[in-house]
Amino acid sequence: MKIIMQILLILSLGIFQAQAQSSQGKIKGQLTDQTTKEALPAATVVLLHSKDSSVANTAISDNKGNFEISGIADGSYRIYLSFMGYKAVYKPVTINADNRTINLGNLAMEHKGVDLAGVEIVQEKPPIVVKKDTLEFNADAFKTRENSVVEDLLKKLPGVVVDKDGGITAQGQTVNKVLVNGKPFFGSDPKMATRNLPANIIDKVQLIDKKSDQAEFTQIDDGQTEKAINIVIKKDKNKGLFGRGTAGYGTDDRYGVSFNLNRFNDDQKISLVGNANNVNNLGFSAQNQMSFGRGGGGGGGGGSRRGFASGGATTVNPGITTSSMAGFNYMQTFNKKLDFSGSYLFNDNKVNILQNTTQQNIQANYSNYQYTNSASSTDNLNHRVNMRFEYQLDSLHSFIFTPTYSLTNANSNSVNAYTTLGNNNKDTINRGVTYNDGHGNSANYGGNLLFRKRFNKKGRSLSLNLSYNNSTNNQVGTVISNTMFLNDNVRKDSSYNQENTTDSYSKNLGANLTYSEPLSKDRYLEVNYGITKYHSYSERYTYDYDSAKLGYTKRNDSLSNIFTNNTVNQQAGIAIRTVKLKYDYAFGLNVLFNNLDNNTFAYRTLKDSLITQNTVNFSPNANFNYMFSKNKRLRINYNGNTTQPTIQQLQPVPDNSDALYIQQGNPNLKPAFNNTIQVNYNTFNMNTFRGAFIMFTSNFGSNKIINAINYDSTTGKTITMPVNVNGYYSFSGMMHNSIPLSKTPGQNLNTATNISYGRDVSINNALKNFSTNIVLGQAANVSFMVKDWLDLSAGGNISYNITRYTITKSSNGNYLNYGATGDVNVTLPKGFMIGSDINYTMNSGLSNGNNLTSTLWNANVAKYVFPKRTGLIKFQAFDLLHQYAAVSRTVTDNYIKDSRSNVLQQYFMLSFTYFLNRFGGQSQNSNRDKMQRDMDRNMRMYQNGGGRGGGGGFRPGGF
Repeated sequence: MKIIMQILLILSLGIFQAQAQSSQGKIKGQLTDQTTKEALPAATVVLLHSKDSSVANTAISDNKGNFEISGIADGSYRIYLSFMGYKAVYKPVTINADNRTINLGNLAMEHKGVDLAGVEIVQEKPPIVVKKDTLEFNADAFKTRENSVVEDLLKKLPGVVVDKDGGITAQGQTVNKVLVNGKPFFGSDPKMATRNLPANIIDKVQLIDKKSDQAEFTQIDDGQTEKAINIVIKKDKNKGLFGRGTAGYGTDDRYGVSFNLNRFNDDQKISLVGNANNVNNLGFSAQNQMSFGRGGGGGGGGGSRRGFASGGATTVNPGITTSSMAGFNYMQTFNKKLDFSGSYLFNDNKVNILQNTTQQNIQANYSNYQYTNSASSTDNLNHRVNMRFEYQLDSLHSFIFTPTYSLTNANSNSVNAYTTLGNNNKDTINRGVTYNDGHGNSANYGGNLLFRKRFNKKGRSLSLNLSYNNSTNNQVGTVISNTMFLNDNVRKDSSYNQENTTDSYSKNLGANLTYSEPLSKDRYLEVNYGITKYHSYSERYTYDYDSAKLGYTKRNDSLSNIFTNNTVNQQAGIAIRTVKLKYDYAFGLNVLFNNLDNNTFAYRTLKDSLITQNTVNFSPNANFNYMFSKNKRLRINYNGNTTQPTIQQLQPVPDNSDALYIQQGNPNLKPAFNNTIQVNYNTFNMNTFRGAFIMFTSNFGSNKIINAINYDSTTGKTITMPVNVNGYYSFSGMMHNSIPLSKTPGQNLNTATNISYGRDVSINNALKNFSTNIVLGQAANVSFMVKDWLDLSAGGNISYNITRYTITKSSNGNYLNYGATGDVNVTLPKGFMIGSDINYTMNSGLSNGNNLTSTLWNANVAKYVFPKRTGLIKFQAFDLLHQYAAVSRTVTDNYIKDSRSNVLQQYFMLSFTYFLNRFGGQSQNSNRDKMQRDMDRNMRMYQNGGGRGGGGGFRPGGF
């Protein structure tokens, strides 16, 4: 903790130092209209360092057009002036011992592009622009270190937070999609873009409340929005060859190799990436990973996962991960009609985990304790392909086709040794060992075809969305279990050696037709009809081991069956949208018809059983948007949606891969229906860079799918079955503030305040157990740069949880969890750099042996080599204190589980990185040499508030 305090002290001293160093000179003047001689109030004045055009200070003219900038250190500057409707201008100025105060006098500004005496006219772009659904950042205004990647740039943007694993939060919402020039990049995997593209090629970063393709076309909000980031490439960087390659080796045979190579040629963009390491660095977002055994419907043992998981970042990557990855991305605009983007990604992900857990199983009148030591190894090999064709037939007709394909091959094995104690944690209830081994493959393919037609009459449109998805899953698993049960000192042994095979497939075909018609100049009518047909089929066979035949030849009929599900969903709806100058709103009603047939053939009875369900749900939907001003917006949205149960939840065959936790499907499950209400308020001041983002969310509905628990106190066995329940709801609120620490863009304090209250339902031994949960959270992070040599960031978070249950009251608890992070990078003379980061997590209130403080401290030293600094040698130290730990607590309505896992241990690594930057036939350094004479063309400065400035993270080589 002392280290964290030292980092925060350095940060504070840096701020004071920056302020102290800038308390010398003064510049003042007055802005007027050259023709009318009238004063120009609220004009933006920006003082730039001449050497690199970074922002030194800013000011706003008063009602008489007067401005004054004080506290200026000695040096050469350029002063920029901008006002709406006038050409922006700049003028060189110098502060020194003989010239502390500069009075520019009257500066007359022109409506048109006429040069003033001694003043040069430039074209400028503000650092931040607020649009209806978009917050746009000028990348050049947020200066980053040399050879930084997009992730480092994002860390400088107000309202954007990037965690240690590359996860992005913008305005308090998780970002799951990052686009490049509006197109998917490696299937919109965020990390592929943010960790592979260099920051210096980025023109703009746009935070978007992205609507569905259909809603963007019809302009009628369907409530399907997601927070997305669009990266816009600079026009002069759209032609070139660039990338980087890194190779490193360290102690304990740790290694890391990565590369990315990009060839941009205007309308054609090709990217190659690769990565192989055994230091838990995926470099991509894990998707389509296969797991063995049936997953539950409601999370964990009780179906209602409340409380908290403590451990912070240490719980994210337990175990040791060895991964390899290679990918190819291609984007091209063939002509004005056809746009294409596509990618292929291969990855092989191996994870080895050692874990011990202490779990208190809780029922209304008793509890016991289960202790487990486990070791597991998984290997997931995945191929995935994503494509997008957009064809503009003519000005009125267009198509969007997005096919996808993925193939996964997986292997898994594990061993679990367990003991359950009852009677005040003394008497043994059971003890045993279970071995699991499995292998299988799954394939998924499908796509969406969206046809859009506009009519000559404004507001009249027609769209048809066709979708198809098909998935197959084939698994073979072996389970060997030996368990001793003790009941009143009477011993009973249970053992089985079985092989189970599962062959299943599912497919769905859907169509949705939407028509919109203008009722007046600002009111529109939308009608829609959709139908989706689901079909799934599963064969599950279990065979007992035959010692005489030395093979799995005896079919176990009680654990074998064939299951078929057919479901037809139909939806019809109507909506009316009104669009005014400052606000718009829409309301409508959808009716959903669901027809379900489940057929089960049980080998135990040699009989078929058929279950038929017909349900109707009414789903009103509404949204309201109000623009208080250009930079203040209120958005209210409500919608309802239906979730179908999975085939694993429906198939009524026990899964006994865990001897003490038996899972069984339920063919009587109904679709779950959920209502969501969301209120968003955003405000952002383009002059001060201060922003506030407030969000309120509520969820409630019917037929929620959870796992009902039946617990046998005499054997310690838990049997679960998914069921439908009602009576749940939740409310949550979030406020995110972005506060500038100086007038230089990129130096921010971001705070996030969260509060939530929820009620959930679970079933324990046929008794309904209601739980309430209150969570209070506060997080803050700060980034600051002292000139261009010291870059600092620090953050902290704290969470307080209050959990109460109506039946299992011994699960009630109040829990506190907190952590802190720090990051510092220093640029030294002669191409040297040093950096260090720390992640501190505090756990309290856990079981004995798990109350650990985890401190992960890393450091590195690096030096640029070669005349044009195209090489970088880096020495990295991981976990200097040898205190990295993975400890977590999970609290549900029927158990409290504390877990401790193995993690990556201390190592040291030496790596070399080579940078390739050639644009328009020139290297990056050649471009830098001509930066001064190209300043008018490349500079992006203030207009109506804003500037350019500094600081950036440093991530050489991606390790």
